[in-house]
Amino acid sequence: MVDRGMLGGLHPFMKLLLLALLMLASMLVVVFIGILAALPFAGPGVFEQLTGGAPDNLNLLRYLQILSHLGLFVVPGLAFAFLMDGKPLDYLQGQRIPSALNFLIPALIMMAVVPVVHALMQFNQQLSLPEAMSGLEQWMRQTEDAAEVMMERFLNISGTRALLFNLLMIAVLPAIGEEFIFRGAVQRIFRQWTGNVHLAVFIAAFMFSAMHLQFYGFLPRLLLGLVLGYMFVMSKNIWVPVFAHFFNNAAAVIVYYIAYNTDVISPEVMTGSRFSFLMIALSVVVTSFLFFSMKRFDKKPG
Repeated sequence: MVDRGMLGGLHPFMKLLLLALLMLASMLVVVFIGILAALPFAGPGVFEQLTGGAPDNLNLLRYLQILSHLGLFVVPGLAFAFLMDGKPLDYLQGQRIPSALNFLIPALIMMAVVPVVHALMQFNQQLSLPEAMSGLEQWMRQTEDAAEVMMERFLNISGTRALLFNLLMIAVLPAIGEEFIFRGAVQRIFRQWTGNVHLAVFIAAFMFSAMHLQFYGFLPRLLLGLVLGYMFVMSKNIWVPVFAHFFNNAAAVIVYYIAYNTDVISPEVMTGSRFSFLMIALSVVVTSFLFFSMKRFDKKPG
């Protein structure tokens, strides 16, 4: 696991610092260029909407969301990989696309782990900070409530075109960008730094969950980060966790789309489900079995 690029010899701490700087710089540049590119279509009023707080224009919000995913994750992930190796996909372990059959187990894992994720979500939402930090807790709840309202606005759509756009914005780009950053870069850096693959998986999952700035969803997202991290370790192929991440997000988008446009299911099915202890235990057993069933894509040391 030697980095052969122009900056591949940096100390792991310096690599983390470089990655953070790339993410910040890329975010600013991509969003700025994206806004300039939108001027001929949206007009100069776009600046007034942006400087006046959260804009009410839902299409503008969707556009900004895409720019943020590109700027904060996809572009810096590829740029960092290039600086580390010279061949970004080689560094990210994505030079080979697995066969469709090899995506089946990751998809099954993401379905099997759902009861545990929901149990952790319900437990997490019941946690509270000490009285001395009540102000911080109130701010966190208000922030997350606002984020939830915004996500519901994104998901409450109709029409095939809107569905495809949501899949791009909520499933495709986050899956690619976040996996490039957290599994492809951060997890690899900490594995080099600590020499311990399990510690590297945990730290990357912790940072993955913390990056979303959602305290009341921290534990379930931490679990998903661990699942994705071990998928990467066992498969040695970045496209496996990318697909699993996409599958998880796309399933939520599609379920909400069906809920908002038909009477088949209710939107509350995503958050209101409760699973028995037996279902949770079965979820752990099945998920563990599926992990042990995964085949390695590369027999060489990762």
